[in-house]
Amino acid sequence: MESDEEIESAEEEQRLHHDACQANPATYADHDLLHDLAANLDNPQVGAYMLCESKGVGLQKPNGQLDIDTIRSKISLTVTDTAKVDKLIKECAIPKNSPEKTAIHLFSVLRQGTVSPTSTNSKV
Repeated sequence: MESDEEIESAEEEQRLHHDACQANPATYADHDLLHDLAANLDNPQVGAYMLCESKGVGLQKPNGQLDIDTIRSKISLTVTDTAKVDKLIKECAIPKNSPEKTAIHLFSVLRQGTVSPTSTNSKV
């Protein structure tokens, strides 16, 4: 597990990207829609926001491809068990039909596993 300073830095980075994505009309998404990602997999508003957020924190590259090394690094901020990190990556880092759907799936699975790659709320 990383230091509290590294976790706080990741959380601040996520907040900045969240604010930037929400400030852009092309990537804005209603917060109510973001609370149930699995139910909004096909919602273009949610997809645009989640891709913006995912690219912003480095989970997806500018071309939309998953960045497995960054995903591993971010999950490892809050998950100490290497086997659990590997399991989460296998479950969440799955390319879907579009970069937007990939981003939604990625965050949805991490949330289901009670892990946020940029939050201290779920140390495992």
